[in-house]
Amino acid sequence: MGSFSRLANEIENFITLNTEFSSYMQQHHADIKGVTQAKNDAFMAMVTLTVNKAQRAYVWALDTGNGRLAHIFDVPKSAFTSVAEDAAFAKIKNVRDALNANIASMASVQLTPADVTAVNAAITAYQHTIGTTGAAQAHKTGGTKGLEDLIHSIDKSLDIIDNLMVSSYSATHADMIKEYLLNRSVDKLPTHHSGIQVHVTDATTGADLEGAVLAVNGKTATSNIDGIAEIIKIHPEGYNASVSLTGYATQSFKVTIVRGKVTELEVKMTK
Repeated sequence: MGSFSRLANEIENFITLNTEFSSYMQQHHADIKGVTQAKNDAFMAMVTLTVNKAQRAYVWALDTGNGRLAHIFDVPKSAFTSVAEDAAFAKIKNVRDALNANIASMASVQLTPADVTAVNAAITAYQHTIGTTGAAQAHKTGGTKGLEDLIHSIDKSLDIIDNLMVSSYSATHADMIKEYLLNRSVDKLPTHHSGIQVHVTDATTGADLEGAVLAVNGKTATSNIDGIAEIIKIHPEGYNASVSLTGYATQSFKVTIVRGKVTELEVKMTK
């Protein structure tokens, strides 16, 4: 085989393509995860700061006998993290507005206009990330096209190796070719980006659902505040999958995992 330069070159090309594929997978997934993580981090920073100010404002409302404002300011972190993101954002702005309207009289609980400014800054930082989900999706779509092109090149290279190996060595090295054909499989190529992503929403309101559990072939993932759950590194074939969430009927379905591709599905949950 050493003197068969065309075969040797193709094997080298195949190895290079596989190395490129693995690197591409890792970088692509890190990029997408980074975009979504930035949005989640901004959301949680906004929630944490708002709850901190609301706790003191709640005491002020009790001291002044204002039951309506006490209700607005009585918001633990779970009041924001256990509901759809748009509903949580509306609550945060409601707290901000109530703070702003009464801040001049809240010195007794050490709240000043600077605290309202800080909450506004956190809200603005979060708003700047709202479009990143779409950006991440666009990035993922473009990246998937690049992956498909690369996989096509890998398939083509492997096809060339098959033809050269079998035609050249079947007669003289029958055992070697037999072993090669037994072990050679396209499915053994990297599967870093083979998997499933679901967008989980309420069937009635359309709101994103956080905390839903996606289960496929013994693996699970929980949806984030955007209602997105993803499992990768799944061997390409057909599986039974499910999405479950407390208070909703479990959705069960069949999914076919394609090598080198993340299958994207919309899952609408009913109570």
